[in-house]
Amino acid sequence: MTIKSTFVVDNAMRVLARFICVAVLSVASFIPCAQAQLRAGVAKAVITPDVHKNAVYLAGFGHNRVATGVHDDLYARCLALGAGMDTVALCSVDVIGLFYDDVLKIRRQVKAQAPEVSYLIVSCTHVHAGPDTLGLWGPTQLQTGINENYLDWLDSQIAATAVEAFRSMQPARMELSRDDHPLLGLLQSVGRPPFVKDPYLFLMRLTAAGSGEPIATLVNWSDHPETLGRKNTEITADYPHWLCQYVENQLGGTAVFVNGSIGKVSSLGSEVALQDPQTGEIAPDGTWRKAELIGTTIGQLVQRALASPEPANVDSIAIRKSVLFVPLQNDRFRIAGGAGVFAGRKPLYSNGALDRSSVEREVPGVGKIQFSTGQDLQTEAGYVQLRSRGRVVAEIAAIPGEIYPELTNGGITRYPGADFPDAAFEPTLRAHLKSKYQFILGLANDELGYLIPKAEWDDKPPWLLNKPERWYGEVNSPGPDVAGVVLRALVALIQQN
Repeated sequence: MTIKSTFVVDNAMRVLARFICVAVLSVASFIPCAQAQLRAGVAKAVITPDVHKNAVYLAGFGHNRVATGVHDDLYARCLALGAGMDTVALCSVDVIGLFYDDVLKIRRQVKAQAPEVSYLIVSCTHVHAGPDTLGLWGPTQLQTGINENYLDWLDSQIAATAVEAFRSMQPARMELSRDDHPLLGLLQSVGRPPFVKDPYLFLMRLTAAGSGEPIATLVNWSDHPETLGRKNTEITADYPHWLCQYVENQLGGTAVFVNGSIGKVSSLGSEVALQDPQTGEIAPDGTWRKAELIGTTIGQLVQRALASPEPANVDSIAIRKSVLFVPLQNDRFRIAGGAGVFAGRKPLYSNGALDRSSVEREVPGVGKIQFSTGQDLQTEAGYVQLRSRGRVVAEIAAIPGEIYPELTNGGITRYPGADFPDAAFEPTLRAHLKSKYQFILGLANDELGYLIPKAEWDDKPPWLLNKPERWYGEVNSPGPDVAGVVLRALVALIQQN
């Protein structure tokens, strides 16, 4: 396993510009450097596939679930923030996930059109009623669900939306807020011990500096958008649709929802119970009404929290990232890769070099297939600081998968029957972050799968709680060591001067 750390630093012109800015400020402390003014822009674009042109395999619940219609559109929503000489663009996309290779492709397109963008984060909301963008939910287990024409078009739409957000930037004011209202946890169901949730809401509101007109609201909360369940065959963004709709209607501007620590956190089940004010009854599980109530309730909590925000005079942005090669320890992913399920968009590496080698293997019940033999997956951990006079006022941590909440909030637990009960605990992310406003973005710049504490890893029988089959998390994780690699890289980025 290799880690390549990249601190996004200034080129010679940036260094010179900053030197000039500092020199001007030292001579005339009351004259602000124009480039230090916070700038913000936003854009959104519909990314809904045409369900009548080609079969659209829906991601998230088993194979061969073909879309029969569109309930509500899917969107790519991009927020651009600039201060000093740096600009970060953050895109939230209503799909199940995107692999790192797609994100690199999107970045190349953005760089060709807007080279001034310093860093692009692409985070997916992880909707379970959108097109299969990873390949895992095709007609059969060994057939891809990816429509490559659609996915190429999607990549270009995300890039174009990021560029539009950048080009729309204007002088802006930022306000921050956070909340831990009990409803935020009650709307999260966790079906596996330890029953740790991520019941926090982090918010960023941006308005035009001159007119006060709303630009955007960034919303960060954690929950799987799978409320409709496996029986639904209509495309929908699930609860984020109603959340964004409510925020835009009530607060104006464009809402950008980014999911957080969603590993094992679900909107499904009777544990997530919301009373319908129209009927006085609990909204039934797996219904449109339940999805609407979840989204609207979170929207109301957003509005409540932003009634008393904290102004943030952001004048600089620090951007850091680490390119990682994490060990692939899940043979199910190797089988899928060899069979073409990932459509070549999730390649393997050995010793830091691309490795497309494979061998033929016999798989019981399947027959002979190609088995990918590369050692590692290439991915990225990202970290952004928003600063005011050198003080960190807000942070964005970009996590390339579905991280278990105990890895972000604490609460990792040892179980005697686990596969590695004596494993060292991974660092707790929030314990290392420096500010009050901690935006943790899951499925950001990649979808590795579930990131699970090694001490809780339970892939061999007997399984925890006497479960009759493997836990879903381990089935869909790259392996027990990956969470540690990602978190240690993030902590190193946070601790850089």
